[in-house]
Amino acid sequence: MAGWSRTSRALIMAVWAAAGLTASAGTAGATTTGTGTPPSSSTLVAQSTAQSPLDQGIAAFEAGREADAVALLTPLAERGDAEAQTYLGWIYEEPSVTIAGQGSRPRFIHDNTKARAWYEKAAAQGQAHALNNLGSLYFLGRGVPQDPAKGLALFKRAAAKGDLQAQKNLAAIYSYGFGVLKEPQEGFKWAVRAAEQGDEDAMYNLSVLYDAGEGAPHDPLAAYILLGLSHVKTSDAAILKARLERQLSAEQRDSAWAKVADWHAGTPLPLPLHAQGLLHPAGD
Repeated sequence: MAGWSRTSRALIMAVWAAAGLTASAGTAGATTTGTGTPPSSSTLVAQSTAQSPLDQGIAAFEAGREADAVALLTPLAERGDAEAQTYLGWIYEEPSVTIAGQGSRPRFIHDNTKARAWYEKAAAQGQAHALNNLGSLYFLGRGVPQDPAKGLALFKRAAAKGDLQAQKNLAAIYSYGFGVLKEPQEGFKWAVRAAEQGDEDAMYNLSVLYDAGEGAPHDPLAAYILLGLSHVKTSDAAILKARLERQLSAEQRDSAWAKVADWHAGTPLPLPLHAQGLLHPAGD
């Protein structure tokens, strides 16, 4: 869902910046800057009676009407709705970059302390997105004293529940040693989990790891297949593609593109047999 992971994007941006890497627009490295105009109205817009209060609150938030969203979601959150609690946390969380609103109406006032409080309520119920976002607050020290160990533990809980952004956070943290000792094999493990969900950014990052031999043996064919699956078109991706093609035969390249064309999200990554055993080692 859109809107779960502002802090996670801030985290990934910090990780990539620390590693001297760049991220293309729209990837996990992209930061959320917030809208440049104030909400259009302080009154609730009439919603279809077919929509639940939760859906109305989410719709108001996605339309940029944060105050309306808070008014709709708070009663649900106070009754213990973990999804409403998570959305409130995301609404209150301060953007990574703040852009002043235009016009006479004041912008919605973000508050990381309130964000943390709502995330904590949802996280206590095991809500994976809340666990991830709370972990990011602690890992980066946003609205709370910085505590990378606590942030990492929360990321792992969220990732174990299948939260994609948490898996990507762990992949970046361990692959580049941001805030922890660099552990390429651990970074590779979480990159695999994210890629298997069909995330194109994760597939690109996994391609880079196979190319560099970080966490797994250097494997141009596996890297080439994953690069194709990622559909990333940046200049860095073009350079990587050209380098990999020089290491592969025409037959290998044709076979790789056939695998890319046949693959569907939710199925095993179409890597060569010699690479399959690395994806899920025994006991993992």
